[in-house]
Order: sequence, then structure tokens, then C-alpha cells
Amino acid sequence: MNINIFQWRYSPLLMLLVLWVPAVNAQAAVTVTCEAGMNTAPGGAGIVNFGTINSANANNENIKGTLNYSCTNTGDTAGYVAVCLAADGGEYNNTAVDRRYMERPRNGIFDFSSRRRLNFTMTLSGGQTWGTRSAAGSEYNSGQLAIGANSTITGSEVINFSMNRNNNNATQGVYTNNFGNGNHTALTFRASENSAGLNCATGSQGLGRFPFIVQAAIEPSCTITATSNVNLGARSASATNITDSNSSAITVNCTNGGSYYIGLKPSNNNINGAGVMSGLTTGNTDKVPYQLRSSAGIGGTIWGNTATSTMVGNGVAGIGTGSPKSHEVFVTVPSADFRPDNYSDTVTIKVNY
Repeated sequence: MNINIFQWRYSPLLMLLVLWVPAVNAQAAVTVTCEAGMNTAPGGAGIVNFGTINSANANNENIKGTLNYSCTNTGDTAGYVAVCLAADGGEYNNTAVDRRYMERPRNGIFDFSSRRRLNFTMTLSGGQTWGTRSAAGSEYNSGQLAIGANSTITGSEVINFSMNRNNNNATQGVYTNNFGNGNHTALTFRASENSAGLNCATGSQGLGRFPFIVQAAIEPSCTITATSNVNLGARSASATNITDSNSSAITVNCTNGGSYYIGLKPSNNNINGAGVMSGLTTGNTDKVPYQLRSSAGIGGTIWGNTATSTMVGNGVAGIGTGSPKSHEVFVTVPSADFRPDNYSDTVTIKVNY
């Protein structure tokens, strides 16, 4: 009997398992950064310059600044952004947004014990005082702005700067208020894929800064604000040593603390204030001599026209107060023995400063 023996041989079987995973296109969220600048590109330090200020425009000078901002979305998703920009009172009184002012240094430091200020305001284009959410005034709020994926948007707001009160006491020098040497500005922004409920004015105020300086230069200035005649009245032909004056013949407004020197020149250009009056009647060739003086009496100090910006000469010196200041003019006439008529002359006033 034959017995057959079967041998089983095993071969390893390699089975390949293929797993199919659906592809997912991963998208980054809206990733936004923002920056701002006053009168400069966003991210820069700006300056707002009133320029030269004098007694004529110290209380009414108006200029405009441009508050620029930009936001960049580095994400692959489009969305929305809202930008809020705030400024407080600056380096001197950061809570007083309704009474901002510039100071000038004295001897290299700011002298707060004897303060000279230039007051100014900052308002948004809508007329509201530009301020902060934690103090007074209103922030600038851009509202909801669409921003594309991997893109940048820009915007701007006009800020009105006005000097409009109590600046006549300012003395010569450069005045500044620095909105950059501290937390005097704030940039707050909110970004989202959706616009619903997006508001930069909610929550904590942002820590972004946009430094800038407001400045103005007070230079010596004088303006003649009023003049009036010296009227000698009717005189008889026998009158001699005639004297008269006008206590407010000349009114000037000069920079507070600034020196000025007034010269007077009759129409005959005599530098010593010795003029002649002409009659109004046709054919009358008589000329009535007179003398301009700065003090009373027939021998009072003569008032002529040799004053300069640095010396009084035979003029009259004064110190500005920032407010109108009057000067009295005296006139003497040796004799009235001339043809009956109305006599007059025109005197030119020259204020040197």
C-alpha cells in the first residue's frame, strides 16, 4: 500500500492596502495689521506746522492735517476691517482735548511757572473734537472696510487745526506740543471674515501709535490798528505858540514783549518832524509850519523819523503787550498869522520792530 504524503508549503502573501484620503484645501484666516501717520505715510512720524504766527492771526489761524492709515491682509481669506484713531491732549495735559496748547522752552527747559501758551483745537471733518474713548472728544472711526486676501487698503481723514482764543500773550519763540513722546495717540482695529458686528470702538483701546508734533513760531510783529487826527481847531491870526494833542492818535498791536520804535514823517519828508500845512482853498499858497512832538509843551521832545528796528532815534519806543496800545501825538504851531483857510498835512507813521 502506498501512502502519499502531501507537503503544504506556505508563501507569504503581500496585500497592499490603499487608503484614499479626500484632499482638503486649507485656508488661512484673515490676518490683518494696520498703521497710521499724521501728515506722513502710515508708520512715520509727522509734523503739523502752523508756520509763522503774529498778532494778526494768533487767534484765527486755521490749517488742515491729513491723518493717513493703511491695513494689510496677509491671509488668503478676504474679509473686513474697521480702524479707530484717537489722540489725547498731548504732552502737557493729556486729558484736556478741548483745551490743547503748545508751549515754548525758556533757557532750554519748559518754564511752567511763567507759562506762555498757544491754544489750539483739533477737530474731525465732521466738526467733533478729536479725542479718545477714555477722555473727551471722539475717535475717528473708519467704519467697516472690505479688504481682499493678500492685499492692502488705505484711507485718510482731514483733521482741522485751529488757533482761536487767548493767544495774544504769546512771546517770541517756537511753540510745540509733542504727541509722540508718550501714549498720546492710539490706533485700534478689528478684523474679521464677516462684517456682522465688526466695530473698532468696542473693547480695549489699541496700543498702536502714530507720533506727531504740532508747532508754531511766534515772530515779532506790529500792526497799526487805528489812527486819528490831531485837530488844532480854529485859531485867530494873532495866536502864537499853539499846542494840541490827541491821546489816541496812533494805536499799534505788537507781539508781547517785543520792542518797537515809531517814526513820524510829514509830507515834506523832514526827518525831524517839522512839517507844513497847506490850505484847502485854490490859489492859497500860504504854508503853516508845525512841529510833531512826543511830549507836551512848546518845547516838548520832537518826534521825527530816524527810528530803526534796533534804535529809537528821534522816534518813540514801546514794548508790545499783544493787545492794542495807544500813543499820544503832540503838535505845536509857532503862529497862526496866515490867510484864513482850513490847513492840513498828512503824516506817515512808520513802526519799526
